[in-house]
Amino acid sequence: MLSNQSLSFACKHVLHILVVTVVYIWSFFEGVLFVGGFILCIMLPVVWPMKFVYAVLWLVVFYVCTKVVFFLENHVNRDKNSE
Repeated sequence: MLSNQSLSFACKHVLHILVVTVVYIWSFFEGVLFVGGFILCIMLPVVWPMKFVYAVLWLVVFYVCTKVVFFLENHVNRDKNSE
């Protein structure tokens, strides 16, 4: 029973470290990814209407990633306030 509790304790802390790392890495690269994604969409060797479709798809993917990281960031802040 003791090993199960210690394993759970270790997994909880590893998961917390992973979430904090993802949040900080995302906040560092967020601007570069946003602008760089649009530049890459424009540079694609496809016809012009498809470049706009890819740019919209990039915007949707970026928005979803931002929402996921925002949820993780709220989870980290909630854990900080509970301690």
